[in-house]
Amino acid sequence: MEAERSTRPGYELIVASGRGVAIRAPLVKQITSVGSAAAADVCVASLPAHWATVHRVGDAVDVHLLASGQRVTLAAGQVVQLDGYSLGLIAAGETLALDQLAERLASADGPAEALTTIVDGVIAVAGADLGAVILAERGGFTVAVARDASGRTLDDADQLLSDTIVDEVLGSGAAVRADDVAAGPYREVRSVVRLGLRAVVCLPLRLGGRTLGAIFIGGRARPLLLPERVHADLKVVAALALPFLAQVRRRAEAPAAGPDDVLGESPAIDAVRRLIARVGPTDLSVLVHGPSGAGKEVVARALHARSRRAGKPLVAINCAAVSASLLDAELFGYKKGAFTGAATDRAGLIEAAAGGALFLDEIGDMPLAMQAALLRVLEQREVRRLGETEARPVDFRLFAATHRDLAAEVAAGRFREDLLYRIQEVRIDVPPLRERGDDVLLLARVFLQQLEHQLGLAPHALAPAAQAALRAHPWPGNVRELKAAMRRAAILADGATITAPDLQLAAAAPASSAAGLGDPTRTLAEARDAFVRAYVEAAVARHGGDREAAARELDIGVRSLYRYLA
Repeated sequence: MEAERSTRPGYELIVASGRGVAIRAPLVKQITSVGSAAAADVCVASLPAHWATVHRVGDAVDVHLLASGQRVTLAAGQVVQLDGYSLGLIAAGETLALDQLAERLASADGPAEALTTIVDGVIAVAGADLGAVILAERGGFTVAVARDASGRTLDDADQLLSDTIVDEVLGSGAAVRADDVAAGPYREVRSVVRLGLRAVVCLPLRLGGRTLGAIFIGGRARPLLLPERVHADLKVVAALALPFLAQVRRRAEAPAAGPDDVLGESPAIDAVRRLIARVGPTDLSVLVHGPSGAGKEVVARALHARSRRAGKPLVAINCAAVSASLLDAELFGYKKGAFTGAATDRAGLIEAAAGGALFLDEIGDMPLAMQAALLRVLEQREVRRLGETEARPVDFRLFAATHRDLAAEVAAGRFREDLLYRIQEVRIDVPPLRERGDDVLLLARVFLQQLEHQLGLAPHALAPAAQAALRAHPWPGNVRELKAAMRRAAILADGATITAPDLQLAAAAPASSAAGLGDPTRTLAEARDAFVRAYVEAAVARHGGDREAAARELDIGVRSLYRYLA
């Protein structure tokens, strides 16, 4: 054992769980094992049996996660997030003043109380006059909790913080440390001068490459002049605050979720929202492209909500769900006696959208003859009802959506190229749910809370295994499938916690696959197209990629084969 002991300065490892419980253990061996196994050098009950090994390397340590193979190097005073746990390193013998704080967090009644406990703790550790936990928002921030040294809640906290420094930290993801403002570059910052701050420390709260918020500490009476040990403690508590801040963030967003909100934090959804913000106020026609169930209509409604026509109706119709003969009458309207059953004059949906917007879902399924009529309406800005000769002027904005590749449809002769130019002045691509990372958990909680409100159910929580199942599922039905899964789980759950079996994800997929149905939430047209495409792809594979040979086997032309593969 003595041979294993390092002659270098001693270190202590801090392992903090998402519940705020911290384990502190000295690193006395060259290689230290961490996990829930009884033989582990650092035993944490909530971890996997063999979670990680910690290797002493010079004046730092290398952490090796055994399951994923991920490696990270820690220096003294540094804290990192790994698999939902905070891992920190401090010099042996230093007093971690936040040990008791971590214990109190475990018994906190909800995330708001936990954040209040954290703010009180950092104020005490730093000897500061005020502290706050800040929640990052698009284009700014809000204050989740703010307190002064006496434990009083500060209702006017946004007037007591330096928005310049907070914006800098949220934007860069880097900490700002000004123990003595008078001796640093922030002495002339207007908000710092106006607030009379003598010291400022602002630490970012980062998770998964994103800055969710920050911890702000301010001193007015005197400079803080904090030792490095205290800064190391503050980094640890910042890591402890992350899971609670994430809960507050989700709870703040979920009740405000409406039909016009595009929810999610993934880069792909951020890009969609930026396009909506830029294009929404214009009158440009927008084509929304994406797989079935991904939320294309939600994007269209978000565009309409941000336009100057928002006060007028958004009239929607699914072109794939209406027969060609009825679609003509639905869109253009008709005159009494124009056909059997036309007992009265009736305005079509295009006229109903006057002053507002028309949303044509699955426009790729619109018949060619109807496409020509729609193109004329878009070019002339007038509509003629069936059976009439008089044209009526119309003023509307067009949104269209499709899961099809319309460029390929044009090449196959099934869609008019001139119409594509008119409806696709701007294109917005909505990603499938499987490409949106942890958005699946955010959306799951939103749908769960909406259903609880609608049905008067008690609040539910998602068990860790249920969260893992949600992340792992491929979601062929996208957001529509997720919403159905959460409705099912909320009703089937026996208690306040939704488990993985309650979701029935593993059970539902094999059953439908065995029946050859695929995603049961698709429309009949989508299921048919998917089957034909898979059938043709199998023929091409049998012929080693020779598409001409595959076309001969299928008794179709090569052009038709390309169309089916589009």
